[in-house]
Amino acid sequence: MVIIVFFIAICGLISGYIVGNDSMIKTFYKTQEDFNVEDGHFELNNELSSSSFSNIEKSFDVKMYNLAFKEESHDNHVIRTYAIEDRQDKVNQFEVMEGRLPQNGSEIALDRAYCNSNKINVGDSYVTNSGTFVVTGFIALADYSALFQDNADATMNTTAFCVALVTKDTFENVLTSKVHYNYAYKFNSELDDNQKEKQAEKMMTYLYIYTNKGIVSFLPASDNQAITFAIDDVEHDLTFLEMFFYIIVAGLAFVFALTTKTKIEQEAKTIGTLKAMGYTRINLLGHYLILPMAVTLVGAAIGNIFGYTVFKDFSTSLYYRSYSFPTYTTYFSVKAFLLTTLVPIAVVLFINFAILFGKLGISTKAFLQGKVKKRRKPTAFELPKKMSLMNKIHFRVITTNKSTYASMLVGLLFANLLLIFGLCLNPMLDMFKEEIMQSQVAPYEYVLKSKYDVEEENVEAIKITMLEYGIDTIQVIGVDKWGDESQYLKDINLVKGECVISKDLQEKYKLKKDSTFEAKAPYSGEVYTLKVSSLNDQAGAFYVYLDMDTFNDMFKNEQVLPGYLSEHELDIPDEKIYMVVTKETLQASSEQMSLSMGDVFVLFDAFAILLFAVIIYLLARIVVEKNAQSIAMMKILGFNNFEINRAYNLSTGIVVVLSELITIPLSYVLLKVLWVAVMKVRMKGWITFYIEPWIYFAMFGIAIAVFAVVFLIEYIKTKKIPLSLALKRE
Repeated sequence: MVIIVFFIAICGLISGYIVGNDSMIKTFYKTQEDFNVEDGHFELNNELSSSSFSNIEKSFDVKMYNLAFKEESHDNHVIRTYAIEDRQDKVNQFEVMEGRLPQNGSEIALDRAYCNSNKINVGDSYVTNSGTFVVTGFIALADYSALFQDNADATMNTTAFCVALVTKDTFENVLTSKVHYNYAYKFNSELDDNQKEKQAEKMMTYLYIYTNKGIVSFLPASDNQAITFAIDDVEHDLTFLEMFFYIIVAGLAFVFALTTKTKIEQEAKTIGTLKAMGYTRINLLGHYLILPMAVTLVGAAIGNIFGYTVFKDFSTSLYYRSYSFPTYTTYFSVKAFLLTTLVPIAVVLFINFAILFGKLGISTKAFLQGKVKKRRKPTAFELPKKMSLMNKIHFRVITTNKSTYASMLVGLLFANLLLIFGLCLNPMLDMFKEEIMQSQVAPYEYVLKSKYDVEEENVEAIKITMLEYGIDTIQVIGVDKWGDESQYLKDINLVKGECVISKDLQEKYKLKKDSTFEAKAPYSGEVYTLKVSSLNDQAGAFYVYLDMDTFNDMFKNEQVLPGYLSEHELDIPDEKIYMVVTKETLQASSEQMSLSMGDVFVLFDAFAILLFAVIIYLLARIVVEKNAQSIAMMKILGFNNFEINRAYNLSTGIVVVLSELITIPLSYVLLKVLWVAVMKVRMKGWITFYIEPWIYFAMFGIAIAVFAVVFLIEYIKTKKIPLSLALKRE
């Protein structure tokens, strides 16, 4: 019962999370098509004339849409407000998640995620610089699944930035803020990403010249974080969960194998009788496979029912807390079926078949005699006379049950592997957040869309391009100054024609001094060979530094972005800025990671401790059941229940302590190997494997606490063992 309840719970959680994840992804892409999401947008200083509007459509084979907006203010919050009529049934459409759309000049509909963060309800009054409005509904705009006020922001902002809808009349006659002349475009013909990128560059150049530099911003959809950020996060969100589940399946398979083996030993004479009556190995095999397979099938079936009904809502609620997705549709997930049904069935069937097939091949005579395992001739030796009676009993109990306790060692290795995995994730994430903060080389790091000259003190020019290496994207940075000449890059010592790489790149791909590696440009497909001259301690991202001459020679045909390192904020027009990295943006980015992942890590901890308890309980129970006759004999000899528990259950406690001392270091080694393998093959980026020292003590403390509970349970069980059992013949 304990196993099936645990298996139902873990199957439900994993199935629900995968179903929710897959459903969110499919709904997102379906919404992108159904809601006619833009291929890009741009903002101008002045409104386009109708002739200019048509000219752009014809010149670049696009359909243009007027998406003007006004930015209202509310307690220092920015409310980017659009007219309903500009979007409805046209482009970047929306869904009303709760309530209704505004119908008059005193009503407004706000983004659902923003309202959730600020505890705003439908029907509340909402004051902006243009007046007081009634919130009639919560909305999700198809082009704002993540609330980025500016694409240059390092992270979204659900607390102080919101998108809103009002009627066209309200937009034109009630809102008093400045109009932003924003236009969305959609290509009329099907183009691949590379073609869209080239067309977007031509359109941006045309607008820059045509409007006499009156372009405020130009943003293709592929670079728009408000559209891409959320789905990128969701699509790469299952790696840790899958790793966690594989460890649990391995642990449960071990438990099934152990209980099956014990059952055969307990029913040896019955099996011998059945074989003598003509039952074949296949007959018996089918009989003993029924229970573990039934438990697995029932657990998987019920777990999936819970996954599709209860747990999927939990997983999607984590996404809805951070992102502005429309209402998702639940889809059948092949991945969830394979992972939570077929994989456990296959593992349990294989493990049990292997054990049963071998065991049931023993001769009928051996089964009738109860000799189902190899028995070595016992070696008699005298225990020290000074050893107390109870210590002698402990020693005999442990040596008599050494195969069971050996199984406990293996079981606790699985349990500790799961436990250390669950406990280390939050501290590891905290360390990664610290590394992100320390990766900042200057108080203000600017990346620009195009060249813009800045002549100020303590400002150093850089150039940046992106290359693909392995499964990752690396930032290649060209610098004019380094070492003692630089205010910000003092730890870098460049050699002409060679590069300096960051700590994360070195750790993930095992690069070292004088190594060479080949990286590919994402758009041109050109492959570049880079030689490592030295390593840098900078962590948090993949960086490659080159001297400016080498950078210019190597990437003269690639897309290159200029930038600056500065100790103070620079006076650069917003339309020129692609991104600004500051301490505040890095802090917001790291906090967002904790917000989106923290609850999942808590669940990992809970299931890890639960499996740990299940394994200790089952193994302790097996020891008591196998020694029930001896326990009954001790009662006849006058031992009380406390002394009997000291003899047997305390012996189990001694083994638990010794097993912990062995398996905790082993679990660290195994998890490190698994972590590195998963990060290299499945995960973009790099999180250095790290275990906080307190985790080892916590693991040991949890083991003792769990065993204390198991001890009390077994104390009650041993009390119920009847004296008559001592008279039963083995």
